[in-house]
Amino acid sequence: MVVKEDTVLAYTYQEASITVSSLDKLPPNIQKQVETIMKDSFWEFKDSLHFINAQIVDVLKYLEDGDSHKRHWVVPKYELNFYLKDTPIGIQRYNITLHLDDYGQILQLNWPREGAGSRKMFLARKAIQEFAFKEAKKRRYNLHKFEVRFEYNEQFRRLCWEFSFLDHMEIGAAYYNFVTVPWDELLIIDSTEKDN
Repeated sequence: MVVKEDTVLAYTYQEASITVSSLDKLPPNIQKQVETIMKDSFWEFKDSLHFINAQIVDVLKYLEDGDSHKRHWVVPKYELNFYLKDTPIGIQRYNITLHLDDYGQILQLNWPREGAGSRKMFLARKAIQEFAFKEAKKRRYNLHKFEVRFEYNEQFRRLCWEFSFLDHMEIGAAYYNFVTVPWDELLIIDSTEKDN
């Protein structure tokens, strides 16, 4: 259970954006807002964050072609990409994406906005795995074939480990049962219900 994501350089808005490789290329008010967000949300991890790049989006240009698929989400004025590396707690690389509007208000952030800035809040990964397996065993999930995935769970606004246990396979498809455990508490916050 190690967080090790691939290097991702997002260029979501392509022709309608300018990519910058330095925070000081952003407007001063946005730089100040980013600094405040990093201080408020990442506390002890601030120095473990590494800036990758940012896009400054011309929102009107991006939406001008009328493609209805583009209207399914809020288009940010600023998309900033970072990665977090903190190997002592098991994060080799976690990609952080921050979307801001014209005024620097947060539209999206894949990290809890509050309460996840201290290394002390992260439980031992071994304890989480043992807890997840104990719960999966109670539910009679297949403990022999499983996968573990780390994610920011937007619904619960928590950093979580999702354990997926193979239920059965059919031609061209695999079906899993899962339990989701937050990194800061031994608790099942989401799971599949298995009929007995």
